[in-house]
Amino acid sequence: MLAYDLLIAVSVLVFGVVVTLYLRSRNASFANPMTTYLAFHGLVFVFRPIMSRIFDYQALYRGYEFQPTWDDRMTVLLATNLGLVTFFAVSQYVTRNVSFSHPAAASYRGRGGPGGDWTAWPRERFIKPFLIVAALLTPIALYSTFTTWSQRTGSVTSMVRDAATGVAVNTTGNGYIDSAQLLLVPLVVIFAWLFRFRWFTLIPLIAFVVIRGGTGGRGPIIVTAFAMASIYLIERVRKWPEWRSSLLLIGAGVLFSFVLVDRGYAIRSIFVEQENALDRQRYATAPFETMDFGNLEFFEYLVYTIPGRTGTFDWFASNLIIFTEPIPRVLWPDKPVGSPVQFFSLFDYGTPIGMTMSVPGAGWMALGFLGVVIQCAIFALLYGMIYRWTIRNRERGIPLLAGVLLIAATVVTYRDGVLVSILKLSLFYLLPLIMMAVLARAFYGNGRRTSHSFATSDGPRRRASPLETPAERRRRQARAVSLD
Repeated sequence: MLAYDLLIAVSVLVFGVVVTLYLRSRNASFANPMTTYLAFHGLVFVFRPIMSRIFDYQALYRGYEFQPTWDDRMTVLLATNLGLVTFFAVSQYVTRNVSFSHPAAASYRGRGGPGGDWTAWPRERFIKPFLIVAALLTPIALYSTFTTWSQRTGSVTSMVRDAATGVAVNTTGNGYIDSAQLLLVPLVVIFAWLFRFRWFTLIPLIAFVVIRGGTGGRGPIIVTAFAMASIYLIERVRKWPEWRSSLLLIGAGVLFSFVLVDRGYAIRSIFVEQENALDRQRYATAPFETMDFGNLEFFEYLVYTIPGRTGTFDWFASNLIIFTEPIPRVLWPDKPVGSPVQFFSLFDYGTPIGMTMSVPGAGWMALGFLGVVIQCAIFALLYGMIYRWTIRNRERGIPLLAGVLLIAATVVTYRDGVLVSILKLSLFYLLPLIMMAVLARAFYGNGRRTSHSFATSDGPRRRASPLETPAERRRRQARAVSLD
């Protein structure tokens, strides 16, 4: 349809203008959550509509048992462009004063340097707490991961799909245990940071990639690579990836494509004999037509049903799930499936199994075009504040790690588009950091100084860390001089 094709051209133009304005701003960087939103929007809502027209995507329409009109499809493009402009405007406003050219806020200052302000302690003080935390959490995370392996290799699972809502319900298991495998993400990232990205820090990363890839899950691998690259770049005051971080990101992308093909079947087959061969069965699809990139069709389903067929919007009621989701079903057998307040069921109009709404899609479900503006503004405001806080505290270990892990989660949360996804990932990504902070305070809370602490602006220079390279020592000394 000519009108749709013209709107695709407009989308390309809008995207190009936003990217140009963003790259010309001083706060543009790889770790900025605006970067991941541009990557997400560009792939899903700019590139895929073009591919859809070329290859005539129909697989998800058949699977979901619906066929959007051209008006529905044009509405999606208009809404996603509105969401992009809103996200960009809010994000740029919130991060307008964030720049790598400014010194980090109060680096190693505050309440007495390494002896008082625990967030400014040198990373060596966190090695012992980390090893204890890793010893406690790694077995739980591995148990959760290999439980998923067993579910993928066989046919036994505690998850049952509710017929009315289409939501997968954990009937006998525990959702916290099932999701505990996410703990491996921060553990791998923290290990690499603690030991300054030495070659041996690749060993846990490679092990994580293998066992996580065997589950068929791809998102956490990309999140881990993004977080490691972001921390590496921030600490070296670089805005964009150089060859080391680029290799890491390219490797993660290649693995994503590899696992995408067979949902981890090839990796699992190396270690275990598999009974369930369904993972090898893939429907014939055109390039980029799989559900991993299907937010365009998912959004079209939302426009197709809401409000024309449902008769109403959601009015943001789906966010109420944040109050019920944390309670295990074994403790609350009658816990509502999904949000405790629901105005309609999307399964009354098709079979949208596995659908993720995306940020603008969730906004449309809540309140149409106005909902798109509100939802995109909320996400941009939240992540913009996190990024601003992270850069201003980039020489403080725990805040840096926490901020980067939260920003890296946008790889998943932009696709999900719902607040409960942010809360769930935050729980597992930040738990090891919280435990490390508590243990570090217990071990060093009396203000004792170690003989290998960093130079500070408000105390005498001390012997350099034994883990520092000569180049890192020169950078540290230069920062100390600039602060004096």
